[in-house]
Amino acid sequence: MWVHTFTSNSQASIWYNLSMPIHPLTVHLPIGLLIGNAVLTLLYVWRREVGFEVAAYHCLWLGFIGILPAIAAGTWDAVWYLNSPSPRPEALVWINAHALSGLVLTLVYWQAWQIRRRNPQVLEQPATRQGYIVRLSIGVFLLVLSGWLGGHMAYVLRIGGA
Repeated sequence: MWVHTFTSNSQASIWYNLSMPIHPLTVHLPIGLLIGNAVLTLLYVWRREVGFEVAAYHCLWLGFIGILPAIAAGTWDAVWYLNSPSPRPEALVWINAHALSGLVLTLVYWQAWQIRRRNPQVLEQPATRQGYIVRLSIGVFLLVLSGWLGGHMAYVLRIGGA
């Protein structure tokens, strides 16, 4: 944890609570929603039950919206950590890799959301279905990559107080 020394316990307690990383609290819901989107989309392609496709769409847009607070929280935590008294020398490389994967992930899911929003029948047409599923597959790959990078920072490098 990034805790400074203060003269009173109340000041230290306030500092500790404000310096808790908030990014880890904000990532789980969008990850679950976006993975759920991929699973429900595949179930729809396999079973052709409309409920799967509707649920997949709602997971997609809710997951995309959830990415935005996760990025804001991650940016806040990264700035907070890098301005701490003794950040690890290799931290910036890992933070930038995690941030880049998160930004590309956001772009991929934004594109998927726009494709599905503009063409609700995207999964019905073989020409558009393949590109849409490939885009979702890239998104899932980026989710796993970004999660691995974040986990490496938290549990191996001990960035963020894990």
